[in-house]
Amino acid sequence: MDEHVDDLKPIKLCWSIQVKVLNKWRERSEASYRTLRMILCDKRGSMIEAKINSELITEYDSEFKDGDWISLHHFELDLVTGDMRTTRHAYRINFLPSTILNLIPDKDDLHYTLYPSSFLDVLDDKLIRTYLINLIGYVVDIEDIKYSDPSKRSAGYAMTSFKIKDANNYVLPCVAIGDLAEHFHDEWKRTRSSRVVCVLRWWGVYKVSGHMVIQSVGRCSRLDLDPDMPEVADFRVKSSASTGSSRYRA
Repeated sequence: MDEHVDDLKPIKLCWSIQVKVLNKWRERSEASYRTLRMILCDKRGSMIEAKINSELITEYDSEFKDGDWISLHHFELDLVTGDMRTTRHAYRINFLPSTILNLIPDKDDLHYTLYPSSFLDVLDDKLIRTYLINLIGYVVDIEDIKYSDPSKRSAGYAMTSFKIKDANNYVLPCVAIGDLAEHFHDEWKRTRSSRVVCVLRWWGVYKVSGHMVIQSVGRCSRLDLDPDMPEVADFRVKSSASTGSSRYRA
């Protein structure tokens, strides 16, 4: 029997769940230790992070990709620690050599949505900055891409700043780092929309010199321009009724 993600606790190893892979990325620690990370979501919309340690990456990595539905059986759960958390779940799935992963048919009844945070809550510093957030807004300003080391114009040294505006005309400054900075500029060149909607997923909230700033976090963060999502269509409808000028927080 498959359990719900919310019910997972470190009291046994024989859990069995069916989940969608929302995000899959590789991480490397300062000591060059590699892990494969994922954000998984069950059909009720409950999410949990999962981790595959370096010695097991080659065994599982090619078996699935972003957007796949998978079944997982026999894994352990570790308490989540650290400054940045991708989900609200207290625990993280840790793959074992005995973990079984199988692809399963897509489920159409997934209740997961974007769950965007309020721009005003960000500006007023009302959010717990430990948790990564999602945002949706129009791109209202974008700066040229910069490189922290001008002699090495590669993705690892890239950075770009831009601003996004919500349906109530509140504006947030954002900073994309590394590959994501170059991805943003590549997507920007391809867009043909007069008002470009930007969807940010799993970004960090920081306070810099008294101002709130949204910044990408490692390889976890995602950025999409005008994606085909119901939330984007809803956002365009809501924002079409707003005609006020942009609002900032001093």
